[in-house]
Order: sequence, then C-alpha cells, then structure tokens
Amino acid sequence: MPDTRKGKGRKSTAGIQNSAETPDSECTGTNSRANTDNNALSPTRSRTGRSRGQKSTTTPTVARQKGKGHVDNSSMGDKELMDAWRLEARDIARYDIESDDDSLFELVVPKGEHKVLADAIISRTMATITKGFSALAGKRIAAVVSEKKMKEHSESFVLDRAISSTFRLSKLNEKSFQGVREAGMYPLFKDFVMLVAHHVNPPHETHIAETSSSAKRKRARSDNEPDPAKPGVAAKRRRIELRSVKLSDKARGKRAEHVGDSNSWQPSLVLPYGPCDVKLEGSDSKTRVDLALSVCSSSTPVKPLEDPKYKDVFAIVEMKRLKGEQQKAYEQLVEYTRGIYANQIHRRYAWGLTMCGTEVRCCLFHHDGIKATRKIDFSTSDGREKLVTLLVHWSCCGSARLGYDTTILRDKTNKRWNISCPNLKGDKTLTYYTTGMVLNATSLFGRHTRCYLAKLKDDDSDKEFVIKDAWSLPRDLKKSTGAPPDEAYNLREITQKFDGQDMRFSYPRAVSSGVVEILDGGRYVNDDTSQIYKFKDSDKQMLFREHRRIVMTPVGRYIKQVKNVFELVLVLDDATKCHNAIYTECGLLHRDISVNNILVIRNDESTSRPVKGLLIDFDHAIRVDQESTGNFTRSGTLPYMSIHNLEGAEGKRTRLDDWESLLYLICWLGTFGINDDDRKNTKKDKIAEINKWRSEKMKDIAECKRKHMDSLESFKKDILAGFQDDYMMLKALAASIYEALFQWEGCVKGASLEEEFHMPSDPFKSAGIEAIAMFQSGQSSKPKPKRDDPLVSRLEHEGAIVDKLLDIMKDASAVSERVCTVIDEVRKEKAQEQEQS
Repeated sequence: MPDTRKGKGRKSTAGIQNSAETPDSECTGTNSRANTDNNALSPTRSRTGRSRGQKSTTTPTVARQKGKGHVDNSSMGDKELMDAWRLEARDIARYDIESDDDSLFELVVPKGEHKVLADAIISRTMATITKGFSALAGKRIAAVVSEKKMKEHSESFVLDRAISSTFRLSKLNEKSFQGVREAGMYPLFKDFVMLVAHHVNPPHETHIAETSSSAKRKRARSDNEPDPAKPGVAAKRRRIELRSVKLSDKARGKRAEHVGDSNSWQPSLVLPYGPCDVKLEGSDSKTRVDLALSVCSSSTPVKPLEDPKYKDVFAIVEMKRLKGEQQKAYEQLVEYTRGIYANQIHRRYAWGLTMCGTEVRCCLFHHDGIKATRKIDFSTSDGREKLVTLLVHWSCCGSARLGYDTTILRDKTNKRWNISCPNLKGDKTLTYYTTGMVLNATSLFGRHTRCYLAKLKDDDSDKEFVIKDAWSLPRDLKKSTGAPPDEAYNLREITQKFDGQDMRFSYPRAVSSGVVEILDGGRYVNDDTSQIYKFKDSDKQMLFREHRRIVMTPVGRYIKQVKNVFELVLVLDDATKCHNAIYTECGLLHRDISVNNILVIRNDESTSRPVKGLLIDFDHAIRVDQESTGNFTRSGTLPYMSIHNLEGAEGKRTRLDDWESLLYLICWLGTFGINDDDRKNTKKDKIAEINKWRSEKMKDIAECKRKHMDSLESFKKDILAGFQDDYMMLKALAASIYEALFQWEGCVKGASLEEEFHMPSDPFKSAGIEAIAMFQSGQSSKPKPKRDDPLVSRLEHEGAIVDKLLDIMKDASAVSERVCTVIDEVRKEKAQEQEQS
C-alpha cells in the first residue's frame, strides 16, 4: 500500500489531489490492502497461487479476490519497488490479457438519439478523411503543411495538418518504419485524434483546402463573397467542401451526464496532451508515457492540452515502431495504467490503446483482467473507420460508460469530493464530503478497495466517518460458492450485538451501506459487472461483482502511527479482545489479521491508556459453524497467513490460525520497524530469513515457516535475531506467543513441525526411492510410525491455548500501560521545565 502518512517514508501518489485535503492517514472498518487486493511485494496479497507460465486453475472466488498488480513498499527502496512493479506488469501482460475480443466495443456504443448523433459524426469524419486522402494523392495539397504559409491556429491549417498526419500514418510500413522512431509517430497520431475532435464539436463550417497556394486567398474572403477573377472557383469550392452537420436540440438531448455538467447534453471531447514521451504528474516512478488522452467538456477549445497529470488522464497510448513489439507495448501499458487508478478516486475501470506499426488495439482494464481487441489496421479504410468510431463513441456514450463513477463528483469551489451513499434501509441516499484519503486502488485487478475520510454534508455535528468503497462478490454468489457473506452484513450483526453494552474495546460500527446506484443512459441502475459488461458476442463469462459502499465509525489511524513498542502492545491487546468477543458473541472468525487491518485510536490525555486498538475488515469473516467449503478457502495477506492456510489444508480455519497471523505480524514489525522513524531498509534486512515469507508461491512460504517455527531455537535464530535491538518487549511477546502456539504440551512430542505432512506429488516414485535407499543401507523395511502434524493435534486444545494467549496479551498490556504512564509523566515534566526556563 502506498504510504499516505505524513513525515518520513515514500510520498503518496494515491491520495486526493489536494494537499489541504490529506491529513494523517486514518481509517476504520476498512481493508487497507489495495484490493484484497491492494497489498504486497510480489505481492504480499496472494495472487492466484500460480507461478509464471502456469494458467490459473483456481476458482474465480479465490483467483481474483486475491488481487494482482500491487507491490508492498514496507521494506523496499524506490528502485526495488519499481523493478517489482515492472516484473508484475510483465507477468500480467503475459497471462491476463484476453486478446482478439472485439465485444468490448459494445460497452461504449451510445444509446438512442446519442447514437444517431454519433453516426453522423463518424460519417462526416470519414468523408473528410476520404476527400483529404484524395487531395493528397492528387498532390493538390502538400504532404507536410508549411507553418510559414498558414497561420497555425487557423481552422484550415489544423485540418490540413491533421489530414496530412493521418495520411502519413496510414502509409507507414515495416520498411518505412526502419527510419522512424516512436517519437515520430506521436505527433501523427495526436493530429488524428484532433481531427476526430474537430468533427465531434465542429465550428459552423469545416473546410478542406484545394491547394496550399490558394488556401490563404480562400481564408481571406467569406463564404458568400465571389471571386471576380475566377468566377468558377466558388462553385468548385462548394463541391469539395464538407459542411458540418448542425447539431439540433433534439440530437443534443436535454440531460447533462458528462464531465462538462452543462444544462443540455453535448458530446464530450477526447483530446490528446501536447507533450509526448513525458512523465505524468502523479507518477510514482520515472517512467515516461508516449501519449495521453483526456476527456473534456464540449466547451474546451479543440487543441492539444498542456500540463499532463495522471488525475486528468482518460487513457494512455503506448506506441511502438514495429508490429512485432506488441507484447512489449502491452507490458508498458499495464505498468502505466496503474497510475490512473492511483490518482483518480472516481475511476471504476480504465481504457488504453497500443499502436505497433499501423496496428492499433484497444484495451479495457476491468476488475478481473484485461480485454484487448483484434488488430485495427490503420493503413486500411475499414481500420481507420473502426478507430474513428471508437473515439466518437467515447465522446458520446457518457461518463459512466467511460469508467467514471457518477456518484463521486468534484466540488471545485470547496476543493473536495462529494460522495453519495445509500443508507442502511436503502430508502434514501446520503451525501458525504471528503476530508482526506486513506486508501486508493493502486492495483489493476480485484475489489479496487478505496477508503475516504468524510463528513456528512449539511450536518453541524462535525462527526467524522470512513467510507469504504469496493467491488466485492454479492452475498448470494458468496453463499453458493462457500465464500463468506459481505462485510456490511457482518458489521451490521456486530453493531446490533454490541451497541448499548459497556465494551472495554473499540469495534467497527456500520452507519450505512448498500449497492451503489449509478446513472447510465438516463436511468439509475445497480452498479455491478452484469450491468457494465453486456457483451453480446462474447462467450466468456466474467466474474460477477457488486459495487458496494459502507460508511463506518470510529475513525482510526494506520498502526504505524504508534510512537513506541509499548503503544503497539496496547493496540494489539485491544484488537485481540475484539477478535475474541466477536468470535464468542457473534460466531464470526476474522481470517485476515494483517498490519493493515489493526488500527490505532489515540485517546485524550485524561485516560491512562494513550491508545486503543481497532480490528477492522470483516470482509473475509466467516461463521464458525459454517460447514461449507468456504471455510477451507485461503484468505489473508501472504506474510501473515498461517501455515495451514498457505498449504490449503482441508480443515476449518480456527482462532489459532488468526493468532498465528498475529505472531507473524509482530515478527514483521519487529524486523522492519513499528513506525516510520524505526523503518529499516538495510542490506541485512534484505537478506533476512523473514523476507522468504513474501515469496511468490504459497507452498514455498509454508515450507519456510515450518522450518522457522520448528523449534524455539530455530525461531530465535531465524526470526527473533532479526528484531531491532531496542524491541525487547516485542521480542518477549513474540517468544511467549510462539511457545503457546507451537510448543503446547501434548502437541509437539513425537512430531517435527519441519516435516511435511502431505502426500508427495508422485507418491509411487517417492515410495520406490525410499525402498531402494533402505535396501542399500541395510535398514529395516518396516514402515515408519505415523506421526501427527502438531498443527492438527493442537486443535484439540484450542480453547486452552486461546485462554493462555489472552492472558499473555493481558500481562504484556499491563506492563506496557505502566511504562506509557511513566513516559507521559517524564514528557510532561520536561515540558514544564522548558516552560519555566
């Protein structure tokens, strides 16, 4: 997850694009992984559990929930982070693109009268190109328009240059490309986009000059002024002019549903940025984008835009000289498109274009993969018409179809965002305004979880909330596949159970929740993938997701806002109390203990405990009495997942798995630092054994953890030895939890944790090799006695182990609270001394 915190550390590129709106990172009831999604190096959040080159065989509920395309920066330098992203983009481009799928064009086909208007614009544009090409072929206007002979900002010059660029671009081939760099293609394609924009929102008339020598004379006189020297020129000019189609009020429509927010609907403009091969503002890397497109209101002047910023980019165009470089173009487009999600909080899905030689492909980045069209050959008339059609449809289809969220609107006056949320009953919509950004969807796939700090509009209480926005599986689908119900359902149950009781810990409360309704084609519909991706000709089923929004309280801060180890212990103590109470009172098992799902709430100075802990993100929580296969599925964040969870063992997840995740969380913070001041990124840390916990394969991580947890000696040598020197309290706490989980009396005797307790991939071959080895050594061929897996045998003592773990946290918390009190007293004494001096 990108750092959204102030002070030291990497600067956020995923926040609201206004520094005044971005306070210290805070959240509640949220999943701070960017999309079950949003976190980890290579990545910490499990992808599909497959290695490169291997097709996914997991079920949809597992495969894409565990998002791909996000890298953890918790213990990495800038160069390492970018290298990890580049490798991830290459992997995605290689295995996650559905190519040759033209069905995505259907997504942006306008409806009703907008379709009539779009068809007229396409016809007009193609007629302009045809006449222009005919003029160029007849050498009646120069292939390259001279700026010395024409005023650059005149209408005729712009169109003549655009026609000339389109002509040159269509004539490029493998041979001619040998002397052309990608940079030579940028202005040509940019002029083509400008040509289409001129016809989407044309002036009163559109001219195509006959000859460059007569163009100046034609512009000097009006349409109705005859040429006395050449009386036949006016009639001839009228024959070759392409007059614009005047847009009637009926064709333009009456609704405003686009970025322009005009009183009457008008097509928007897809315009290119003037600077090419440039680093976009908002990028967290040194990469340079070939060409970027933006969607603007109809009142925007038709000319290249300046000052390219990721927050304004609609689509990125990646260009290559040769047709054989398509794979490389995909890889770079994947890498660059991540920045769109990171900088646009109102983006639901994204578009992109690649142009390799004269072959253009359109890409749609949806929640569970990428669709790419068949090649559109720009050198043919049909290919040019397809590309013109796409650009015009982008202009006429409305912002919802372009991938924007119409329920999140920018308030330019107050420099904030207004977000509409359904209330708990679903009978009305409440409007909140943002005060900060907690988490943005920096990954390409998955739930695209975003979290905003917000306040209720037109409310004088000034109470702060957190809005969690995510694309999750609906409850019915989750139930049928064995997955847990949605988080809103779980939070409502927790709220109803605990509200009114004197609870000695904080817990997340649901204020409002529901499926987002979006304006599409003049009517409000549930925002889900079945409404968006209505592809008639596509035989590939897409994973069904609902766009859900939850408003929660209280507001917490990222766990690394703690000031010292003792505050961290207090936070973890409250989180474990909450975890146990929700398990015993509500029958829910959390199943995703991670560094992002435990928050800190800072108390006022009148209390003895400076901080409280808050356990959040119950999206993967499951009922303990559920007998479905959902309790067998893997869930969690890789470095913190339990061994049985990583191995996918056929057994129910229990509280011990969550406590095991807590142990790994403590070890992770103990090694890499509990806050930004203690953050470490030394050479020693990079080769530490704990780094193996974020390997790409779950099986490899499980084997490493079995080795590290095999005995107290191995745990101390491989893990505790890597703790920072002044973390004595954290080291003692980790050792105590380890002994309760892995050294419980009656669970370890006669069994080695390091031994694998599963069937080998080839049992017959393994048995044969073992028999030969025993025969050669002269040992007895009697089978070895069956040895129990200590992780299974400890389940018989689950209740006693949990009670012991809670006592350990209670004792550590009591000591930490006393230390925090002393620290606070010393701080106050020093402050008084400074005031007196």
